[in-house]
Amino acid sequence: MSKKIRKNAKSIVISAPELPDESAPESDFDDVLNPTGHYTDMVLSNRNLAGQTAPHLTIQRARLQNLEMGRSKLEFLRLIDARFDHCDLANVVWSQSTFKRIEFVNSRMTGGSFIDSEIKDVAFQDCKIDLAQFRVCEFEDCRFLNCNLREADFYEANLEGIVFSRCDLRGVQLYGAKLKGADFRGSQLEGLQARLEDLRGAIIDSLQLLDLARALAEMIGVKVLEADEPARKS
Repeated sequence: MSKKIRKNAKSIVISAPELPDESAPESDFDDVLNPTGHYTDMVLSNRNLAGQTAPHLTIQRARLQNLEMGRSKLEFLRLIDARFDHCDLANVVWSQSTFKRIEFVNSRMTGGSFIDSEIKDVAFQDCKIDLAQFRVCEFEDCRFLNCNLREADFYEANLEGIVFSRCDLRGVQLYGAKLKGADFRGSQLEGLQARLEDLRGAIIDSLQLLDLARALAEMIGVKVLEADEPARKS
């Protein structure tokens, strides 16, 4: 049974991954991912797996550190109980996949495609995830902590109850997203791409409200002009 742990930033409970013991030796691995392969109790560090294609791959119980996996195409990936530490996952295509009890720490995920995936009990910490695509993803019990998510795309994603703490969300795409209970307090929200109805139920702080005031006014049809600025008929 996975152990539920309470993170200290905001009130959300995430199941910690069940990982190989820290003293476990490096796995015997030839640096080539086997399509449809099933890897368990994997311990890898300082490997180059960039650009590989392996659909329908399963990785379960894994400690992965300093891996180069950029541009890899692992659609329909099943990733369960794993920790990625200082890994390069830029421009990966890991769409239509399942992520359960995963930790991404200090990793680069710029431009990654995770479209139409199930993402449950996943913690993203100190990661660069700008321009990533999470369109139509189902999130449950997840947190983004101190992450760069500039211009990331969460179109029609289910983000109910998800926490974004101290994140850069400038220009993020939230059209059609489900945001009931999503907690954005302490994050940068300038240039947020969303409709008024998309934001219903989301949680922000008072400073963020000031930052969003002009955008919110425009959403409800209110013109915002300076005192000496002439009003123009539309």
